[in-house]
Amino acid sequence: MTDPAPVSLFRHPAWIAWKETQGWKRAETGLGCSALCRRIGTAGSMAYIPGPLSLPGLRARNIDERGAAMEALSLRALPKLPPDCVFIRWDLMVEAWTDGRGSALNRGLQELRMNASTVRRRFRKAPVEYTCPDTMILDLTGGPAAVWSRMEAKTRYAVRLAERRGTVVERTGEAGLRTFHELYGRTASRKGLPRHPESLFRKFFREARDRGLELDLYLARYKDEPAAAAVVARVRDEAWYLFAASSWNLRSAAGPSAVLHRAAADCARAGVRRMDLLGVSPPDSPDHPLAGLTRFKKGFGGRRHTRAGAWDYVVDGEIYSGYARTEGLSRP
Repeated sequence: MTDPAPVSLFRHPAWIAWKETQGWKRAETGLGCSALCRRIGTAGSMAYIPGPLSLPGLRARNIDERGAAMEALSLRALPKLPPDCVFIRWDLMVEAWTDGRGSALNRGLQELRMNASTVRRRFRKAPVEYTCPDTMILDLTGGPAAVWSRMEAKTRYAVRLAERRGTVVERTGEAGLRTFHELYGRTASRKGLPRHPESLFRKFFREARDRGLELDLYLARYKDEPAAAAVVARVRDEAWYLFAASSWNLRSAAGPSAVLHRAAADCARAGVRRMDLLGVSPPDSPDHPLAGLTRFKKGFGGRRHTRAGAWDYVVDGEIYSGYARTEGLSRP
């Protein structure tokens, strides 16, 4: 088993407060972490608990006892949640059950493994994921020089190319949000992704500022034109490469490479041990839409991690079945 993905961001008060601005309501679980709750139509509500990793007993148990540990946590949390709670959605950052090649087992086999050690057999693999199950974890130990040494030669070349061509990376913070959002909008359109409003990112920075989350924005410029940008969060010795955007017309400036290198070096200097690069293609998927992004992140020395992902502890099976079918059909 590999180390789990970083999780502390998803329990930070700023992250929880930001989610509350998007229609979720906070509820305490009695487990030392908050749940986010919302209505699911008129039939009831759901609870979402992000990143349950360091909760008592979860990491220490054998992987085949994971279901029993999660069942016990679910039953402890349930009395604290709304009385009409239909299911608890856990977002597990620990490693998924995988085949010999690193790919997650199919849904049916995963459910068999999860429920094998439980009493009530109520876990279902969620029809949607809130965080991409496949990610890359970047080792930042040893400082910037060590980070540089772990990068692939092609990636080091791209960073040097950006320097030679005069690409400059600025650490702008919230002041660069408008420029970032313009780049982000063009990137989303190019890749067929949802375009979130600028106000959503401004709320995130506001909550970070008010609640002590280290959140920054890096902007690469080439001949005074924005070439790439990324939002990076940091909690103690963990960091996240959260939102990134780039200019297709200025791709020769190697802006994305310059931005991620600068962010990783800054985090390493600050004592961060690892950065979650978030969102890559599944193993052995050269034609996947994220295949190019996967090669980019791997070039920085990223280690693949396949999360167990979203799991639902079902309280009301009848209502859940109808909702899960609808939710699954609504996936992009």
